[in-house]
Amino acid sequence: MSENKFKIKNTAGMFDLIKGITMLMVIYVHTYALFPNSFIFKNTYQADLDAMINMHLLPHIALTVYSIFAHSLMPAFFIVSGYGMRKMGIGKSFKKQANTLLIPYLITAALTVALHLCTHYTLYRYLPGSIKETCRIAGGFLLGLSKTSYYFDVKIFSCGPIWFVLSLFWGLIIFNILLTYVPDEFLWYASIGVAFVGWLLSLGNTVPWCISQGAVCAFYICLGYHAKKKKWFTEGVSLKVKAILALIIFLPNAFMRYIGYMDGMADNVYPFGIITIILNGYMGLILIYGFLFLNRFSGVITSFLRKIGRLSIYVLCVHTIEMMGFPYYYFADKWTGNVTVGCLLLYCVRAAIDIVICFVYVAIKNRVLDYMNSKKMES
Repeated sequence: MSENKFKIKNTAGMFDLIKGITMLMVIYVHTYALFPNSFIFKNTYQADLDAMINMHLLPHIALTVYSIFAHSLMPAFFIVSGYGMRKMGIGKSFKKQANTLLIPYLITAALTVALHLCTHYTLYRYLPGSIKETCRIAGGFLLGLSKTSYYFDVKIFSCGPIWFVLSLFWGLIIFNILLTYVPDEFLWYASIGVAFVGWLLSLGNTVPWCISQGAVCAFYICLGYHAKKKKWFTEGVSLKVKAILALIIFLPNAFMRYIGYMDGMADNVYPFGIITIILNGYMGLILIYGFLFLNRFSGVITSFLRKIGRLSIYVLCVHTIEMMGFPYYYFADKWTGNVTVGCLLLYCVRAAIDIVICFVYVAIKNRVLDYMNSKKMES
């Protein structure tokens, strides 16, 4: 079916496909990061100016496109969360987000800490050292650190991928406050101001509980809110506007790569400050818009990806538990074969484990709920 015959419609599962692909991409990014000699990691996060100058044009363009895609994944997820958001009472909003986001966060933290202690002791057989390292993990969850940091010369590990949940929690709370007190015509400017504060907070030591990312997240949620209200996805924009946006987005990212700078929301790194934050937001919008056209396809693969997308919060929690609780670096360091092969093998194992555990958990949960409901009806 040609693009001009396919019309994007507002449906309940319109974002499931992009969420599913994003979750698989997140697992992949966290896997190749374990292999410092892998092509992508070596030429992005460890790239220097000499490497950029000596690189041929084609791989440079390919890596620039990849970096654009990778950096727009998290903003896209936040944008989706803001799509169709409605104003509610501040207390009600806090309670709703706490039940939806903080409870899974706390359960994930407890399971991760328990798994880490068990696996670390099993590998190294030294209980005091295992307890010490596990306390670093527990501290990261208690403080909600998005990256490994030092406080009073004490090293505390990050809380892993679940930082997204904390950021989303604060972003939804902050944006709901903006919806309550700021007129619609000033929402965009107010959210930019909040994101600017988030960027300023990112310039110091890691801010606990991902509050700085939450402030930036409020801007992305605002973009999702306006995308629904102004029908950006369903009515689209002209080809000329698409070309201009693509150029505006591609050139700064190519320049950042060329000078060896990489941004990352998890690490609170924004090379051009608020400009990077805004660019990443509009990259996320374009990424979502492009993926929405893939909804024309149906089949086993797309249905599987959509199912992952519908359960994305569970996949993220399970991925955090296995990533932070299991020392994959131990096995990555022991790998002596081809780096690409090792990376792909480990990725397949991790993705399979995450998805199977998630699907089994949800299946058991649904059966338990069905059983409880049937018992209520009988009584």
